[in-house]
Amino acid sequence: MEDEKLAAFEKGYQAGWDDAVKAQSDTVAKISADFGQNLQDMTFTYQEALSKLTVSIEPIMAEIIDKLLPEVVKNALGAHIIEQTCQMIKENAEQPVEIVVAPANVETVRELAQGKISAPFELISEATLGEGQAFVRIGSAEQSVDLDAVVSGISEAMTAFFHEAEQENKDG
Repeated sequence: MEDEKLAAFEKGYQAGWDDAVKAQSDTVAKISADFGQNLQDMTFTYQEALSKLTVSIEPIMAEIIDKLLPEVVKNALGAHIIEQTCQMIKENAEQPVEIVVAPANVETVRELAQGKISAPFELISEATLGEGQAFVRIGSAEQSVDLDAVVSGISEAMTAFFHEAEQENKDG
């Protein structure tokens, strides 16, 4: 009788232990599945947020590239030309200096050059140049400045970026 009680106790204890192990295993599996689902949801949410952010900044970036960047380039061109000219004068002293710019930039460059370029120089207006383009010639050395190409490159890069982002949104 005592052996039967002990066997019944042992059997009940083993059944309880097996139930506890199975319950823990089921809990770990459920937690793992929930965690995996949460990671997928977070990835999807991140992609949605990134997509919405990209779409929302596109008009702002377009305005910056179309309106602000050309103005910045226009204001920086004269200083860049003078900087290039001064460097070239150091390397080619006592040579005639010629600066060729678009008609819209003649006065700006002239004002910036006064007091900074001591060598006699000639400022030439060239209608075929864009407002972000210039040439500096000292003797046989010539340096070109093409900020219009820089702005165009930035604009193309931003257009490509937003096009790629739009394709990713469509493709999921």
